[in-house]
Amino acid sequence: MKKILLGLLFATPLMTAGAAEKAKIEFNETSYVFQENILGETSEHVFVFKNTGSAPLVVTDAIPSCGCVKPSWTKQPVQPGDTGSVHVYYTSKVSGAFHKTIKVYSNAQGKKPMLTITGETKNKK
Repeated sequence: MKKILLGLLFATPLMTAGAAEKAKIEFNETSYVFQENILGETSEHVFVFKNTGSAPLVVTDAIPSCGCVKPSWTKQPVQPGDTGSVHVYYTSKVSGAFHKTIKVYSNAQGKKPMLTITGETKNKK
């Protein structure tokens, strides 16, 4: 019984320290305005993030608000202090103003970041 109690006494601080380590995602920017977007053409923007936490950060998904937005992201774990990115491709299908979002899912603590792209699509000249 004494061995079990001593084992728990020494293991508890180690378990607590490991449990406190968490990834944290911080984007340089969360919105972007496309200055010129032509109907039918693909525009792209890269959102850069940093892992400001103390554990590796893994982005598991990036879900756009519509099928005209195709995101890709850093697949490998991003170590604390390192950066990764979410690359967003937008292919316009109609003329006019647009507002699209991409929700980023990861193992980071806190709220899921929401990225936004906006702009106005114009017909080809």
